[in-house]
Amino acid sequence: MKRFTLTPLAAALALATAAPAFAAGIDFGGSNIYTKFLDGNRRVVNDGPGGSGDTSGGTDNGQWTEFELRIKATISKQVEAGVRLQSRSPAGYWTDFGGFGGDVETNPTRGNFMKARGPYVLLTPGYGWLDTALIGASDWGQFDPFTVGRLRYIDRDNFKGLYFKGGLPLKGSSWEFARLSLPNYLQSNYGQGAACCSSDDSQFNEAVYIAQAKGQFGPAKLTTSYQWFNDRQLKADTTPDDGRDIETFAKNNVFMIKGEGTIADIVDLKAAYYRSTYKAPLFDQPWINSPKSDVKGNAFKLDVGLNNLVPNLGLNLQVFNIGAGYYSNTAARFESDVLLTEGNEAAWYRWGDPLWAGGAAKDLNQGPTSPLCQIGGGGVCRSDSGLAASANGLTNNENMDFDEAPSESVQGWKGLTLAANYEIAKVAISGELTRLDYNYNWQGYSATGPLSNYYALNNDRKSSIAVLKVGYVAPVLGGLDLGAKLKLVNDKNGGQAGNALDDRETDDTGYSVSVGNQLFGDLYGNVSFGKYKRDITTGGLAVKNDKDILSLRLAYNLAGFETGLLSQWIKGDGDPTESGTPVSIKQYRMKAFVKAIF
Repeated sequence: MKRFTLTPLAAALALATAAPAFAAGIDFGGSNIYTKFLDGNRRVVNDGPGGSGDTSGGTDNGQWTEFELRIKATISKQVEAGVRLQSRSPAGYWTDFGGFGGDVETNPTRGNFMKARGPYVLLTPGYGWLDTALIGASDWGQFDPFTVGRLRYIDRDNFKGLYFKGGLPLKGSSWEFARLSLPNYLQSNYGQGAACCSSDDSQFNEAVYIAQAKGQFGPAKLTTSYQWFNDRQLKADTTPDDGRDIETFAKNNVFMIKGEGTIADIVDLKAAYYRSTYKAPLFDQPWINSPKSDVKGNAFKLDVGLNNLVPNLGLNLQVFNIGAGYYSNTAARFESDVLLTEGNEAAWYRWGDPLWAGGAAKDLNQGPTSPLCQIGGGGVCRSDSGLAASANGLTNNENMDFDEAPSESVQGWKGLTLAANYEIAKVAISGELTRLDYNYNWQGYSATGPLSNYYALNNDRKSSIAVLKVGYVAPVLGGLDLGAKLKLVNDKNGGQAGNALDDRETDDTGYSVSVGNQLFGDLYGNVSFGKYKRDITTGGLAVKNDKDILSLRLAYNLAGFETGLLSQWIKGDGDPTESGTPVSIKQYRMKAFVKAIF
C-alpha cells in the first residue's frame, strides 16, 4: 500500500488555507529581487561552465538579476519551518535573454535555475531541559568563529545538521549540542578523493559534533565547547555479505573556553583559549607532509577595554597568539573578523592581477581559517612576505567583488593591537598600532616536517601597522562629512639566516581624504581621493609602486528599495610582477546594484 507523507513545509501551507482555528501564518518577509551591474575598462567576463559574474571570478562587465523568495511558516507556537528559493545565476547575464540558447540552457550558473536553500524545521517545545531543536539548515552562528562559524554570505545556510539547546540546573546556564553534516570539500582530502569530490560512499555520513555549555558566574559569563570529527573510509572487504567495514582516516578535535565580564564599570575583559589537534594516521594531508603525523595548535586572545577613565576617550588592547598548526575544518570563513587590527593595506590586495589594479575598496577582515594560496586562476598567492605560500595568505575570497572586504588568514599570527577613539570639539579621532610576530619563524625546518608544505622552511618575519583616522561634520550644506586617513604598514622577512638574497621588506604608505553629503532627502554622495605607495626591497632589488584612486559613492533609499554605486578611477606606475620593467597602471571600474525587498 502506498503511504503518503506530508512535509513540515507542506503542512504549513495546508494549515494556512485550512480553518482559522489552526492560526498558522506564512511570512515572506525578506524576499527580494537583486540586480547588479559591473563595468570596467578591462572588459572581461567569465561566462563558461561554473563561471561567476564577479570580480574575483574574472569579470568586470555585465548585468545580472537574482530572485530570492523567503518562506517562514509558523505552524503552531511550538513549530516553525522555513526555506529560501534562490535563483542560481551568478553568471546569468542579461544578454543571455533569460537563459535561452546553446549551452546557456544547461549551464546552472547562466540558465536562471532556482535552488532550494536553507530548509529547516524549528521546534520550541518549552521543556526546561530542551527548549530548542533545529533540523536542517542554519548559519551556525551559535558557536565561536574559531570552532564552528559562519560561512560567506552566499553560502551562509548551506551547512545542514541537527541543533539542540536546553537549560542546566545552574541559573542562567545552558547547554548546546550540534551534529553538523560536513561538506565533502571540507573533509580530509576532499572526502578521500584527489579532487572534489570522492566516490567513497562513506563520506556522505561524515559530520562534525560540538557540545557547548554557557554559564553566568556573578559578573562573568563563561562558555566552553568541545568538538570532534572522525573522518572514516571504507576498508578492503572480501566478505561484503556481513556489511562493510570502515576505518578512521583522519581526526580533528578542538577545545575552547572563553569568558567575559566588566570590572567596576570601567574595565571590560574578554579572554579565549583554543586547542586543536589534527591526526592523519592513514593520510598525508597537504599540510601534514608525513604519514601518521600529528599537528597541534593553540590559540589565545585577550581583550581589555577602558572606556570611562577619561571623557570621550576609549582605549582597547588586544593580545593574541594563534598557533601555526591551529586548525578547525569548520571555522568561520570570509566574513568573521576575529582580530581588532585593520590588517594589511587593502589597496594592494591581489596586486599583480590587472583586474585588481585598485585592490579592494574595503579593509581586510582577519579570519581564523587556513590560507588558500591557489587563487586567481591557480597562481600562487602573493603575500607581504613574498611569492611563496605563507600564513598571510588569503582565505575564501572567491565570488566577491572589488567593493567587498576580503579575508586574510591569521593562522600563525601573534602580537598585540592598541586602538584608541577620542572626540574633541566634535572632531572624531581614532588610531591603531599593531605589532605582529609569527609562530612559523623558524630556521632550517625539516623539508618533511608536519607543516613544511604550508610555510616556508626559513622565516624571520615581523610586521607593523599604524592607522590614524579623523572625521568631522562641517555645519554647511546641511552637514558635510569630512574624513582623512593615514595608514603605514611595514613587513620584513629575513628568510634564511646569512642569505641576503631571500630577504624581503615591504613598506606601504597610504593616505586618503573624503567628503560626503546628503545631496537630497533620499540620496547620499561621497567623493574620496587616495594616494598609495608600496616600496619593496628583495634580493637587493628595489621595486617601487604608486597609484592614485579617485572614488565616487552614491546611495539611494526608499521604503523597500535601495541602490548603491561605487565608481573608481586608478592611475599609477609600478612593477606588479617584479620583473624589473615598470609599467603604467590605468583602470576604471564600477559596481552598482538595485534591491527591492518585500
